[in-house]
Amino acid sequence: MEQLELEQLQAATAWDVDGEKLGNVSQVHLDGVSGEPAWVTVGLGLLNSRENFVPLAGSRLDGDSLFVAVTKDVIKGSPDFSSEEGLTPEDEDLLRTYYNL
Repeated sequence: MEQLELEQLQAATAWDVDGEKLGNVSQVHLDGVSGEPAWVTVGLGLLNSRENFVPLAGSRLDGDSLFVAVTKDVIKGSPDFSSEEGLTPEDEDLLRTYYNL
């Protein structure tokens, strides 16, 4: 992914597969093996207090909007990890299993 696309992702507003607004992308996380962007975090919940990891697989970036391939409810039920510390390989495996990737 080019630097420009990475910057667009970081500035994007995320929308779920049903067109429901999720919020602003907080962080972009790279795949531990390929180094390509694989996950974004989006704040959900009361006052956007919980950062949820959302897979980029199947997503589409259109201008400043990122359309992801899962619903808000699925994202809300995802495993909870600290986004500041990044993802360990075990965290990525849990997320891949959860999202059936």
